[in-house]
Amino acid sequence: MNPSCHHAYIAGNLITAFNNLKKYSVFSELTLEIGGKEHIPDICLYPKRKIDFSVDDIIRMKEMPLLTVEILSPTQGSQEALDKFKIYFGAGIKSCWLVVPITRSVIVYSEAEKYQRFHTGDVVDGVLDIHLPIEDIFA
Repeated sequence: MNPSCHHAYIAGNLITAFNNLKKYSVFSELTLEIGGKEHIPDICLYPKRKIDFSVDDIIRMKEMPLLTVEILSPTQGSQEALDKFKIYFGAGIKSCWLVVPITRSVIVYSEAEKYQRFHTGDVVDGVLDIHLPIEDIFA
């Protein structure tokens, strides 16, 4: 997958919006190790933590995030993202967001088959009690 201009712009907006919540540590393009394989969500949220730059860096995270975000690019299909979500939920991740730039929508998955779609107002993640104005994502 080659991230597009829209993909990169939305990722930046989401990272800013998540950081403004002040209760999460936000990571982009972090490699997760799940079942011995590497998976790289566009964005991951962990409980707020202090980063100690004096210790060795972590190349492959074994601790799962609370939330992952996948932003569709023109070369990526939604089925590819949904297949990743099944893996993520199986690994204990609590919530997965699928951002669809072409429709200016966000689909919040609380389980592989349970989701809500947002086009206007606030994007609401009931699992993590997150409320973000959709305008902040697509501004």
